[in-house]
This record gives sequence, structure tokens and C-alpha cells, in this order.
Amino acid sequence: MSLGELTVSDGVEQVIGAEELFFSTTDRHGLIRSGNSVFVRTSRFSVDELTGAPHNIVRHPDMPAGVFRLMWDRLLTGRPAGAYVQNLAKDGSRYWVFATMTPLAGGFLSVRMAPRTRLFETVKQVYRHTADIEREAAEYSRMNRREIALAGMEQLEQLLGELGYGSHDDFLTEALSAEVAARGRLASSTYARPWARGPIAEVLTGAGTLETLLADLVTRLESYRVFSDRLVRSSTQVLDVARRLDRAVTAAQTASAMVADSAPVLCNVARVMATPTRTAVEALERLAPRLAALRSDITDLRFRIALASLHNDMVAAFAAEVVDGVAPPTSLSEVPLLCDAVHENVLEMSARAQQVNQALHEVVAGVAEAGERLAQFRRFLGQWRILVLRYRAGGTLGDLVQPIDEEFSASWDGMDMLRALGEEFETSVVPFDVAALTAQVTRIRAEATEFLATS
Repeated sequence: MSLGELTVSDGVEQVIGAEELFFSTTDRHGLIRSGNSVFVRTSRFSVDELTGAPHNIVRHPDMPAGVFRLMWDRLLTGRPAGAYVQNLAKDGSRYWVFATMTPLAGGFLSVRMAPRTRLFETVKQVYRHTADIEREAAEYSRMNRREIALAGMEQLEQLLGELGYGSHDDFLTEALSAEVAARGRLASSTYARPWARGPIAEVLTGAGTLETLLADLVTRLESYRVFSDRLVRSSTQVLDVARRLDRAVTAAQTASAMVADSAPVLCNVARVMATPTRTAVEALERLAPRLAALRSDITDLRFRIALASLHNDMVAAFAAEVVDGVAPPTSLSEVPLLCDAVHENVLEMSARAQQVNQALHEVVAGVAEAGERLAQFRRFLGQWRILVLRYRAGGTLGDLVQPIDEEFSASWDGMDMLRALGEEFETSVVPFDVAALTAQVTRIRAEATEFLATS
């Protein structure tokens, strides 16, 4: 049966259990290689019908093409992707999942779960608006399929921006992290089977241990995210004040030139004190790309930790199904693939963690440099203020003195806040224990392989 022969039933939506996970693998062209019992049962297709079929056999026609364009753009650059997706079963019923896709050698691995967060309802509205844009592009603009998908992608990114997400990557990380968090710690609770024995029991125990290690990273990364957001806001405010201060100093130079004949030293100090303010502005401006890189690395790190958690849950779900007799022992043959995906993520996490720590040190150094320049300016400003009084130049300079004082006070308070944030951020750094994560993944893989060999 082709997708075109299906009868779409808008009134029937399947309910997916919170503990259920869909699993499938495809080749590079999207043809299905394997799928688990949840995928088979929910799609209403048999294993034989699914095997070798394009994965879009379950694509619902209401899904915007732009969603898939965003996913493929990530996948084809070697990065894992994800999205909320509405699927169509063989009997015409529909069901929603949050789908993740991970590149593997020769294909892709997908793990999907039921959406559980409030964000899901917002996304459905975004999809409806995007689908309307795509229909208009098809009907009135006569765009081809590629152009329609591009228009849909642009509309999606615009709507996500209006919701406050700086990029699709930011949205994807928030969505996956929230959905994984909503599932809770299932590897050590829902999927636990205390009565299991032998290698399969070790697989479940290992999944529980890995879950704990990843949960600790999630907690740490949440504090990183909060700190980086606060640093971005604070540095933006301080940079704005510093730029105003720089303009005020330029005005002071102009005003001091007016009394150059009677008080030449005033003009000289005004000229000299401009250097540290401009240097402080330059140091703060250099913070912007560093903070952007820091946030990007933190975003990627959070995404990969959430994805590793989901893959670890899938390992535990496979093992639990085998223990329960719901799936054959051979279904554990998918566990090594999942372990490979987790291990790849662990390596990427380690690289990102190093980049985060490096960026962190650069940010702290940049804040310190700007602080030193403002402290230098403070000394010059004190001299200049004394000279204004000594030469009775207040009348000539008019109302210029007070704004300079106010701008400097604001910038100094801001720098104190930035320094405190930087110190707090730096003390929160904990070394990323890649060895512990890798060892646990290797153990799970070995136990699964042993179980398969003895079954």
C-alpha cells in the first residue's frame, strides 16, 4: 500500500505511553532497515511492509516541508537532528512524536518519544501557520517542492524568533531537553527489572548507572546556561554604558579645549583619559563573539547530553522488552548501534566541554581587562575633576561634569557585577569525566554482545 492509498482520519489520534520509545534505522536514502515493536504496533504496518520502505511511508500530509528541510540540513552536515513530527499510520490514524535522528556509518538511527511538554502545543500552532505559508507558495506562487520547503523553513525560523529563540538550534535544544526531562529517570525506574539475571541484567544496571552520570551533567549544564545568559545580558548593558562614557569623554575633550589657554593641563588630562575608555570598550566588544561561541557550545553540549540520555533509555527499553518476553533476544542486536551513537556523543561532549572551559577563561580575562582599563580611567577622571575645580572651569564646562560622573558610576557598578558573575562562573567548572562515560558505554555494549552470543 502506498501513502497515497491511505485514508486520512482526522478524528482518530493514537495515544502514546510516556514510557514508550520508537526505534528505527535507515540507510542514507531514508529506506527503513529495522524498527522496534512500538514502531510496528503504532504505525500499523508489519515488519515486512516497513523493511525497505522509505521512512516517509508514515509521513502525515499536514506536516510542513520546512520542518524536514531543517532536519536534513543538520543531518547532512553530520549533526544529529530532531523535531516534533505528526505521523500517519496505515489505518489512517495519526500520532505525534518528538523525533531524533542521528547519523551513523551508512545511514541514520532514529529514536522517538511522545511529546509531554507545554511547548508541544505552541509548536502545533507554529506548524499550522507554516503549513498555510507553504500552501500559498504552492497554489499562488507556483513554487516547486524545494522552494516550498525553503519558504516553510524561513517561516519556521521567523516564528521561532518571535517566540524568543535566537536560532533553530536554541529551540531544538530546549525542546529535546524539556521532553527528556519530562520523561524522568526511566532507565533506573520504569525499565528496571530486578529479577533479570546474567548479561541482560548487567545491561540494565549499566543503563541505570549511565543515566546517573548524564543526569549530573544536565544539572551542571543548566547552571552554565543560566550563567552565560546572565553574562550576555550584563555585558550588553555594561558595553552600552561604556560607549556612552566614551562619548562623554569625547565631549569633555571638546569642552576642555575651550579653556586650553587658561588651563592647558585640563585639556591634556582629558585627552589622555580617553585612551583607557576606548580600550575598555574594545575589550567589552571582544566579549560579544566569545560569549556567542560560549552559548553555542553550551547549547550543543546540552543537546548532546539530552540525546545520549534518550539513547540510553532506548537501550534499557530494549533490554526490558527482552526480559518481559515482549521482544525476541535478537532485538538486543540494536544496542551496539545505540552504544556507538552514545559514544560518539560522549566524544563530542568532551570536545564541547573543552571549548566551553576555554571560552569561559577568555570571557573572565576579557572582563578583567575591561575592569583594569576602567580603573585606569577612574584615576584620570579623579585628576580631571580636581583640575576642573582648581581652575574654576565648572562654569565653562557647564552641565558636562555630572553626566560623566553618572556614566562612570554606572559602568563601574556594571563591571563589579560582571566580575562577580565571571568568578562565580569560573568556580562552577567541573572537569568533564569522559573516561567514566566511555567506560560505562563500553560495558553496556560488551554485555549486550555477550547476551546475543549466548542466546
